[in-house]
Amino acid sequence: MFQFFYALAVVFSWGSAIIFDKKALEKLNPFNALSVRYFFSFILVIISTLIFSEVKFPSIEFLPYILFTCLIGSAAIIFFFKAVKETDASLATAIAKNSFLVTVAISIIFLNETISLIQFIAVLLIVSSIFFLSIERKENKFVLGKGVVFALLTLVGWGAYFAMIKPIVLELNPFNAALFTESIIFFMILVYSVGTKKEFKLNERKSNIFLFANAVLLIIGLLSYNYSITLIGASLTAIIVAPSPILTSVLARIFLKERLSKTKYIAIIVSITGLVLLFI
Repeated sequence: MFQFFYALAVVFSWGSAIIFDKKALEKLNPFNALSVRYFFSFILVIISTLIFSEVKFPSIEFLPYILFTCLIGSAAIIFFFKAVKETDASLATAIAKNSFLVTVAISIIFLNETISLIQFIAVLLIVSSIFFLSIERKENKFVLGKGVVFALLTLVGWGAYFAMIKPIVLELNPFNAALFTESIIFFMILVYSVGTKKEFKLNERKSNIFLFANAVLLIIGLLSYNYSITLIGASLTAIIVAPSPILTSVLARIFLKERLSKTKYIAIIVSITGLVLLFI
């Protein structure tokens, strides 16, 4: 039973972290919140790397690939924060977590990989769930819900990012990969925010506490995910972690008073079922 502890820790940490993001965004704009959150993550990932690994620098030839990957990652996380700012945290999370669908598509198109019949059915379930999560009925018309476009862009961005990050992990090891990608994404977001003269509020103590709690949970999730892969493998870890949007929905209902329609809750369950089947 203990071998599943780390995977369950990921479910709790990643499933609950977004609640703190949403609370921080009540007072801050997405760029302000991201800069502060990534500053905390930057510090924490340095500490964790020094404790659990040794710092290894990438080669000069490999640096452009890392920078391009981080550019996609920074765009995706900006889109996600905008989605969370404009719509329910549970809805934004449920859509964005289907990013594995894009990762699979990239693997099939560019890496000549194939999928089984069960995985094909999983893809259909995920696509159908995304459709029902994304649309709303207004005046006898079906339209994209508020913030959904940003959530869909997050889905695409995260899918590409997690497909591209594998060579970085193989080159540097998981801890150093996290160190360099998180650090570069932090500086990219900071440069963009300063360059576009986004408003910064650094005296929002309560929001900063929420963002620090979020950063701690994300780093715990990252380290737990790495340990879980070594104990039970990547596929089983992914299956156990897949239901994290359900925890997000429950916590959002309790702490954020969010309430989705029955159709969207069913779509979340269908989406999670598809994600589980995808890794079987």
